[in-house]
Amino acid sequence: MPVDFQNVRQALAEGIPHMREVGLELLSADADGVIAKIEHRDHFVGDPETGVIHGGIITVLLDSISGMCIPLVLDEPAIPATLDLRIDYLKPATPKVAIFARAHCYKATRHIAFSRGVAYQDSMDDPIAHCAGSFMLTRPAAAGKGGS
Repeated sequence: MPVDFQNVRQALAEGIPHMREVGLELLSADADGVIAKIEHRDHFVGDPETGVIHGGIITVLLDSISGMCIPLVLDEPAIPATLDLRIDYLKPATPKVAIFARAHCYKATRHIAFSRGVAYQDSMDDPIAHCAGSFMLTRPAAAGKGGS
């Protein structure tokens, strides 16, 4: 069954409250992956002396889009839940500059999916952080089947 990318993008952008709270903006979403950004906000600063963004904001960005890219490659609907997310922070983000991220799902089984991603500012070739994640897939109960 083909994926309706417009519906998926809308559900992802509107359905995850913490993404709205941090202002995560979905730039693209298709079978090749998800690209998003978070604009700088002063209350995201983790070190007031340097103005560097707190790593938790980068974690929210990478975790969110790492899970978001998975339904886009599946043959049937499933909801991903983070099992494991490894993030390596490679350098501090430049203060007062938006942070972008890209993630893609490179393998999906019936119950687990795997993704990779990077957070960056000027270029994906010079990342702030990169990640690898595994996600449990919960599939909705088939319509018409009873049970609880």
